[in-house]
Amino acid sequence: MEHLTKAQIVLLTLFVSFVSSMATGIVVVTLMEQASAPVSQTITNVVERTIEKITPTIIEKPGKQVIIKDEDLVVSAIDRNIKSVVAFRIASEGGDSLVSGVGTIVSPEGLVVTDRGNFGAGALTTTIDGVQYVLEVLSNEKGNTLGIGKLTPVSATSTPKFATATLGSSVNLRLGQTAVVIGGRDGKTITTGLINNLETKTIVDEATKAETKVLENIGVSSRFAGSSNGAPIITLSGDIVGFLSIDEIIGTQKGALVTEAKRLIEEVSKIVPAKKL
Repeated sequence: MEHLTKAQIVLLTLFVSFVSSMATGIVVVTLMEQASAPVSQTITNVVERTIEKITPTIIEKPGKQVIIKDEDLVVSAIDRNIKSVVAFRIASEGGDSLVSGVGTIVSPEGLVVTDRGNFGAGALTTTIDGVQYVLEVLSNEKGNTLGIGKLTPVSATSTPKFATATLGSSVNLRLGQTAVVIGGRDGKTITTGLINNLETKTIVDEATKAETKVLENIGVSSRFAGSSNGAPIITLSGDIVGFLSIDEIIGTQKGALVTEAKRLIEEVSKIVPAKKL
């Protein structure tokens, strides 16, 4: 080695690194071929997730190339929805104001989607831009996970207009997608996680006996307190795909689908006079 020049030492080092990389690749491929299916799938998921994290999104535009990072998408998703999320409070028997979950404004007239569990403790109130509102319950059917209410100002001098969230679709959700949740005691706490479970149920057609799998619930990797009950689950596209449903008593957490919210909104719009909405 002492007789080698610096250039030769560098070249030798690169050659050894190259040979080591080749050997490592051969060993990894061989072990992957011998590994069981669950192990191979787990390794593949980790690699795909790693690549997704370190590789920015590249959008081609005429004359220039725009690079969008994951953190930019998260910020954009938050900006699109944070003004539509409100934190509810209720008055206790002793007169104290207690936290009671989160709701999402889904219409300019003040329709709000939240978890039905938030309705049980008393009248829900919230404050937006210094104005206090009470939530008038419009849909609270026992068979549903979600409920619908309408924000009514306690003392209004004019008709308010609300920032409205964008409801998306849960049809094309994939395991490992980034999920952004806006909730917490103030309705402005940001938490990110992964969609780690897509619970399905099987529906059998009575005539043809054909089986169809239908998405029923969304699982998010992060755990939340009851103060985030009803909080929206948002993808990096900025669309809401579900809503948290948390039961702290039995210790469960699931994500009700946005399709349920859309159905309830449509039902309420048919029953309640348009002028009231």
